[in-house]
Amino acid sequence: MTSYVLISNGIVESQHGQVDPPGFVGPPTPPPSDEETYVLLTEPIDWAGRPSAGSQLHIIDGTFEWVEAVAIEDYRSQAFDRIDTAAEALRMAVITKLTQTSEYERAERHAREYRADGYPEGDEAYVPPGVASWAQAKWREGWTARQAADDILAIAESWYAILDDIRALRLANKEDIRAASSAAEIAAICDDMEGDMRAIAQQLQLTLTN
Repeated sequence: MTSYVLISNGIVESQHGQVDPPGFVGPPTPPPSDEETYVLLTEPIDWAGRPSAGSQLHIIDGTFEWVEAVAIEDYRSQAFDRIDTAAEALRMAVITKLTQTSEYERAERHAREYRADGYPEGDEAYVPPGVASWAQAKWREGWTARQAADDILAIAESWYAILDDIRALRLANKEDIRAASSAAEIAAICDDMEGDMRAIAQQLQLTLTN
């Protein structure tokens, strides 16, 4: 079966049929329509060689060439949005985990207050309930209120450290995009960034929404 490509304003819109094998003898199958512009293909098009999502296949002087449909600066701007979207999805998932209940927020606030007061001890010392309840729960380990407060804060800080990592990845990838010289390079940076965000989310058992 003969293969044609539909051409519109010099741009390949679609491919129809299959290229005739070498040595094929016989008249070519007519194009799908006489009302549109079709070009007969003598060899397959390398669609896998498309350099980026923003490139289009043009026919120039009888030769097929990939041409960037979007100016590099426009493509760069779109990439910034992709980076921000990927980072924000993970950032919100982390924040949701940190603040999924008012109980966690309250416990962290109590732990910070208790530490700021110098970890008061003794029978008359006031221990905020968010700290006292965790110390009581860990009675088998003999935890003090100070240990409970430090544990609460260590867990909170580990999540804040992840937020810092997300910010660092976002900023670094946006600078890489600024330095990129081609749409293909920009697309690869975005793909890597989105992959990193998904990997972190999976490691932390977080659900991303965007």
